[in-house]
Amino acid sequence: MSNFDSNETIQFTSSKPVYDFYVAGPYETAEQVESMERLEKVLNDRGMSMYRPRFAMDVNVSGPQAVFDNRIAAIANSRAVIANMDDNDAGAVFALAYGYALGKPVYAYCEGILPNGRISLMVDQAATAVLDGPADLESLLDSGRVKPLDLDQR
Repeated sequence: MSNFDSNETIQFTSSKPVYDFYVAGPYETAEQVESMERLEKVLNDRGMSMYRPRFAMDVNVSGPQAVFDNRIAAIANSRAVIANMDDNDAGAVFALAYGYALGKPVYAYCEGILPNGRISLMVDQAATAVLDGPADLESLLDSGRVKPLDLDQR
C-alpha cells in the first residue's frame, strides 16, 4: 500500500467486481482439491483474477439461494469460465453451460484426458478449448493458443 495516493481519484467502471476467470470444479476429495490448486496456481502465477466458488460463500451460513445468486452474478461478471471436469462435477458443468449461454469463452480443464477421449458431446462442443492440464492452460495464457486435442466425435 505504500504506492497508494489517498488524494488520487479512482474511477470504477462497475459496481461489481470483474474477474478474469470463474473457476469451477469439485473440491470434496484431496485429489480434487490438488487438481483445483494446480489449475488456480497457473492462473494466479499469471496475475489473473479469479472467482473461486469453493472459497466464496458457505451455504450453511448464507443459504442456498444466496449462494446460487452470488455464483450466477460472479459468472456474469467474469470474462471467461474455466471448469475442472474432474468427476464431471455438476456445479462445474452448470457454470460452463451458463457461461456459454452468456456468450463467454468457456474452457473445459481435464487433467490427463487421453487422445480421442471425450468429456461429453455437449461439453466438447461448447468448450472454447479443452485443456489437458496445467501446461495447456499455461500455453493458452502465454500465447493465446492451445494445441487442439483430438476428441472422439462419435
